[in-house]
Amino acid sequence: DGDGYGDVSAPQVGCQQPSNHVANSDDCDDGNPNTNPAQPETFDSVDNNCNGDVDEDLWMGNGTDGDLVVSTVVNFSTLTSGTRIFPDAVSYAVSTINNAEITIDQVPEGIESGDEVLIINLQGTDTAHDAVGTFEFGYVDSITSTAIVLVDPVTNIYGQFSNADLTDQRVVVQRVPQYADLTITSTGVLSVDAFDGAGGGMIALRAVGNFLLQSGGSIDVSEQGYRGGETGSYSNCDAYQGESYAGLGAGDGDGACSGYNEYTGQWAPNFGGGGAHITGAGGNYASGAMGGDSWDGGFATPPQAGQSYGDADLSALFLGSGGGGVWFGGGYPGPGGNGGGILYIGANYVQVDGGAALVSNGQTTTHWASGSWTYGAGGGSGGSIWLIAQELTMGGGAIEALGGFGETTHIRHGGSGGVGRVRVDYATINGYDFGTMQAGQEDSTVSSPSLGASYLPQ
Repeated sequence: DGDGYGDVSAPQVGCQQPSNHVANSDDCDDGNPNTNPAQPETFDSVDNNCNGDVDEDLWMGNGTDGDLVVSTVVNFSTLTSGTRIFPDAVSYAVSTINNAEITIDQVPEGIESGDEVLIINLQGTDTAHDAVGTFEFGYVDSITSTAIVLVDPVTNIYGQFSNADLTDQRVVVQRVPQYADLTITSTGVLSVDAFDGAGGGMIALRAVGNFLLQSGGSIDVSEQGYRGGETGSYSNCDAYQGESYAGLGAGDGDGACSGYNEYTGQWAPNFGGGGAHITGAGGNYASGAMGGDSWDGGFATPPQAGQSYGDADLSALFLGSGGGGVWFGGGYPGPGGNGGGILYIGANYVQVDGGAALVSNGQTTTHWASGSWTYGAGGGSGGSIWLIAQELTMGGGAIEALGGFGETTHIRHGGSGGVGRVRVDYATINGYDFGTMQAGQEDSTVSSPSLGASYLPQ
């Protein structure tokens, strides 16, 4: 019809219509002024805010879920804001992917045309894990009884070899809420269900307006990642390695409690998960995990720390890994610490008033066992945090992705977990433009561990 929107009376497959169009009131080429110059961009191939660019700044969202205020402990996995019936971040396990069609095993309730979704492979197996950490965002065109059809085809491979075969892969599609203003008060905590082997452990959201995180409040995915290795299955059994991106760890005399891990090899790490041999080693992600002590003081092989994985720029997104468990003896035997979860936030203006406000720490374990000596379990590693902001106001220590401590109050210590990975993209930080010396000085203090990468938002 000549106004740049197409024929709204006959939508085409694969073409998403703008939901905010009022005929000839906000077109940029009809000679009339834009009636809402602050209008956010939406994924519709239209210059919604009439600034000369199309579909830009989508990383901050479009605000369609309205304002959100968190003033108590709120679980992101079950949160329903506004008039929604289903969770804001409802998620489903993915069966197959065929171009733009994502097949699941049930009706994808709570996801509709126009929504943004995150597709991610959270876990594989010890022989099929090359695609774990792969992720992308997409926009929903339509919904069928068992599928989500995107506007554009999926670009990445989520199976070991193809998207047609996702055998043994934990691939999840999760709705990404689009808030207007987001406020976490001084008494508010936004957390999430822990990873359970199928899904969980992730918060991903956008806020097109102001994101204010008051001192004392937090968005916290600590201890929600890969799980710590269990203790032995019954008395006098060895423990299990920590869980990682390649699945649960082995142990317990290789499943039969027929011998110590000394003979069956689970003192070695389970990829990022800490090894276990009477004591437990720390889980790892970026770096810094520690092995556990030799249970007899040096003759037996000590459990080894988890291996590093992932990339500094978070081009792949991973959960943090679990620490090795402790032998089932007397005392307080139990699992190693869990790893941290995944936190992804894209926003316009971000103000974080306090320290330890955006958090994905590994779990500190308190489990120990007694036998000839006393022994400790291993701690979990930190997880992933990626914050994108146009304007960022944030003090030192606002972000944490630290490893949890192993149990060290007894004679043979468990190892501590390694640190996670943090990326912060911004145009300005505390009033300084990205790329300037002053901005570099500011961003060097905001996170522990230090930022692995930082870029202009896009």
